[in-house]
Amino acid sequence: MLKFQVHSPGKVILHGEHAVVYHRPALAAVVGLGTTLRLRQLDTSQVASFQLEALNCTLEIQLPEFNDFLADFRSKYPSDSTAKLLEAVRAEVSKQLERSGGGAPKQHTQRAFVSIYYLLAGAVLSAPGDPKMTLQTGFQVQVDSQLNVGAGLGSSASFGAALATSFLILAGHFDRDSYMMEENQALISTWAFESERVNHGTPSGLDNTVCTYGGMLRYVKGQGFQSLHIQKPLNILLVDSRVSRSTADIVAKVRHLGEAFPQLIEAIWQACEELVTAAVPLYESFGNAQDDSAKFEKLERLFQINNDLLKAIGVSHPKLEQIFTIAFKRGFFSKLTGAGAGGYVIVLLPENYECNEVYWKLKEELESAGFGVHVTTAGGEGLRVSSLDD
Repeated sequence: MLKFQVHSPGKVILHGEHAVVYHRPALAAVVGLGTTLRLRQLDTSQVASFQLEALNCTLEIQLPEFNDFLADFRSKYPSDSTAKLLEAVRAEVSKQLERSGGGAPKQHTQRAFVSIYYLLAGAVLSAPGDPKMTLQTGFQVQVDSQLNVGAGLGSSASFGAALATSFLILAGHFDRDSYMMEENQALISTWAFESERVNHGTPSGLDNTVCTYGGMLRYVKGQGFQSLHIQKPLNILLVDSRVSRSTADIVAKVRHLGEAFPQLIEAIWQACEELVTAAVPLYESFGNAQDDSAKFEKLERLFQINNDLLKAIGVSHPKLEQIFTIAFKRGFFSKLTGAGAGGYVIVLLPENYECNEVYWKLKEELESAGFGVHVTTAGGEGLRVSSLDD
């Protein structure tokens, strides 16, 4: 019986948020917070059950019904196993939800169910060993996340990458020993992107790539990504403003600003690109002990400049300003990350920050002001599969 766990990290955008929408480069990194998925096959069961802690719900797929869906899909689309799959899954899931009664589930829950069904069906339909594969053994999946939904930390991509990995292992595409091979990581990232399509319609491909591969990446929309060769992860404080917002609304607001002042906003995007160009060699050389304090000071300045550019396009918020002020007062540099107007702030932490009394005062003041505070890293390892001990 299969039994394993998958840890899939979240992400932060270090530089280039908003500019990335207009084909300028962005730098993104995985964070030490993420999604943990535990899968156990159940010998006598004919049910796949999913406990989603972040959404406070349990979803179930009856395997006989699921296998009927696969047979029906294969008979309708014998030559093209996945192109029409998302459409067919949406129809099947809404039919099952109608049958179960109890009113329509929340949007996040419905999307999660579609993602689960779609990725599971996709993994089975494309199984390398058996073109007519079905699922005969039930299993239980438990998903816990440290990432707030809709806060700009890549929670949906982290969830999608963990799901994709577990279903691809279940369907025999690879195993716990071979998931790190290049073609298998590409497969995980591709299916995590498909999960992102369910959640975001037209995702950029950044989040699923970072969550799968880890480290830091330079990304340009439509041109793919390049990995940065960093010496070690960066210490950061992630501060949750506890202000929710709609990324789509903020992106639209920035687009309108660009239409009103095209040359001015274009100059800001150009500055954002120059900033990324200046940041890359600093991140790649930081940690080799040569001039590290001077490099760290330059990174602090780039954080400040980047944050001021983001304020200039109107994506700050009074709560974010409060965080910036508390950090700056204590001598720390910070910036918003992601869409802004709420969500998270990144505070740069120096080496040996734990020995610094001022750091503990900063943490205490932020918590006293009602903000969520997480000490973590940017640029660590990507998705990992490990054994599951009962």
